Amino acid sequence: MGPNPSHASRWFREYGKALDPDILKTSAFAVLVGFIGGLVAQGLLELIYLFTNIFFYGKWSFAITYPVHHHLGAWVILIPPVGATLVGIMIHFWEPTLKGHGIPEAMEAVLIGKSKVRMRVGILKPLATAFAIGTGGPFGAEGPIIQTGAALGSIFAQFTNLTPYQRRVLLAAGAAAGMAATFVAPFAGILVAVELLLFEFRARSFIPVAISSVVATAVAVHFRGWAPLFPTPAFSLVSMQELWLFALMGIVMGLIGIAMIRVLFFLEDAFDRFPLKPAAIWAPVAGALVLGLIGYLYSQVFGTGYDTIRDMLNDKLGTQTLLGVSAAKFAALVISLGSGTTGGVFAPSLIVGGGVGAVYADVWRHFFPHLVSDPAFYSLVAMAAVFGGIARAPFTSIVFLFELSRNPNALLPLVVCCVVSDGFVRLFSAESIMTGKLLKRGLIVRQDYTVPILMRGRIEQVMRKNFTVVKADDDVQPIVREVSPEQAGVIPVTESDGSLAGIIEAHDLLKGFDRNLKAREIMRKDYVVAHPGETVDEVTRDMVIHNVENIVVIEGNGQSKPIGVARAADILRLRRWVIEEEGFGNQPVRAKASPPAASGAKASPPSRG
Repeated sequence: MGPNPSHASRWFREYGKALDPDILKTSAFAVLVGFIGGLVAQGLLELIYLFTNIFFYGKWSFAITYPVHHHLGAWVILIPPVGATLVGIMIHFWEPTLKGHGIPEAMEAVLIGKSKVRMRVGILKPLATAFAIGTGGPFGAEGPIIQTGAALGSIFAQFTNLTPYQRRVLLAAGAAAGMAATFVAPFAGILVAVELLLFEFRARSFIPVAISSVVATAVAVHFRGWAPLFPTPAFSLVSMQELWLFALMGIVMGLIGIAMIRVLFFLEDAFDRFPLKPAAIWAPVAGALVLGLIGYLYSQVFGTGYDTIRDMLNDKLGTQTLLGVSAAKFAALVISLGSGTTGGVFAPSLIVGGGVGAVYADVWRHFFPHLVSDPAFYSLVAMAAVFGGIARAPFTSIVFLFELSRNPNALLPLVVCCVVSDGFVRLFSAESIMTGKLLKRGLIVRQDYTVPILMRGRIEQVMRKNFTVVKADDDVQPIVREVSPEQAGVIPVTESDGSLAGIIEAHDLLKGFDRNLKAREIMRKDYVVAHPGETVDEVTRDMVIHNVENIVVIEGNGQSKPIGVARAADILRLRRWVIEEEGFGNQPVRAKASPPAASGAKASPPSRG
């Protein structure tokens, strides 16, 4: 005997209810995006090593090498301007979005560009980055690789004619693939996409992003193995009391983060007014010349600095060198990036935080040797805290350094220090290093993630239960006389059996007052029908699709008897509940100052009522 059809149908009756079946297609594409993103990340790293060997050692080689051991002497000052000139030419003549560290440009594509990225970004960004870092730029490869991966995901989605939302998911999947493949850190890749690009945590986007990150990591492991990028000793806390020192260090890292954000924004504004034109070319050259001078004194500032990070995490640098390298990297980063070249901020922020963190531990160890563990442990945690603060991405930072070190004992200090640093930076800085540039372009980015009230509120919470119902065959004139003004919002019209036939609004009653019409003749169909348990989000989606403002709520037992009515204005009451819940409902109204007019634009005169 074959299976009972009704029994089989029960298995599939909820198919697609909790997750859109299109996730299958998006996930299949995410596999390809992850594979390509992994190859591109590996190719960019190889290209950086090639240019480093050419410019600093005069040889054609793809061997992993760093500029710190060069023998160029004072001639090294002229190397960075070469790369800056090439990058400036690309930015000025071909693609302005190459400027910067990559992530804000990917965020802008998500926010206002319908997740569309031009193909030339995917081609020119890795090339410009390889020139910038390979000639000594003090950057990490992660930001540009994230932008490049995002471009690849977007381009793939455009060629396959996916929806704007699916383009956004594949853009984030490409970014996650780039981050994961660069550092062999799949969880960090996922969280970068969630915290900085998706602006949501939902299964229909999280699943393809995770798949892409895993595939890209597998590609990276094929080329470079599974060994951690920054191997460390087995750190451990002396006692739980040491967590207080990590918390205090979070404030110190927060101060560094605020300084980095503000100095960078100041320098970006200053270089935008660079006197030599075109500024897109000459400003990066001037910044690179200063970089060359700094690098002549501290060669550790050149390039990605991964070798310097390893030295910090293994106690191979003295106190004076740690402070000098951190200060030099800070200056080199903000000057180079502020001048308008391209490169990531992640790796440089690790060096800035790592050096200060180790010195911080040395100072405490001098006074309380029994309380402080390995200074390299503090260096590791400080690295995460600085980036978590400036990027407003604490979870990414915690997971990233945890993945890179693979040290379970680091988890508690990482959480404590990163959360304190992130909170401190948020308290004193309205924008992060990722969103400040977007703010200048008129975009508002909120990096807080909550379930929207429309998705957790039910329509029965906003519907009005006190309403008037009229029969379809009733005369209009008695209705006008009997209905009070406060009940004349949405009036359901029912058939003789009580089922919903249509609605009447107050102004509709005027049509039939002098013509002896029936309610059926003036009723309308521009409304949506809802059930009490439906979310407000589902109902408003139907309202937008059908371009209507009225809602009639009916019983959920298969009957169509009206039990409530609502209009678009009633939905705003949900927002008021949230305001009161968060403690803002009883605060006095404050007059808000008008924002300053953008440069070159005239302020509009105040409107007159």
